[in-house]
Amino acid sequence: MLRNHQNFFEGGHQLEKLEFALAVAITRGDGSRCEMLRGQIAELGGNIEEPGT
Repeated sequence: MLRNHQNFFEGGHQLEKLEFALAVAITRGDGSRCEMLRGQIAELGGNIEEPGT
């Protein structure tokens, strides 16, 4: 059980990093990087949290 929790936490951390990189790419207007990052976020299952949680 501990290992699954650790994998979930690491996956969440990776998702946060990708979402931050996406925000930076959007700000810079880098469309190709945005698409690549969106694909990576989708592979991780996307952000399944409700906003504000």
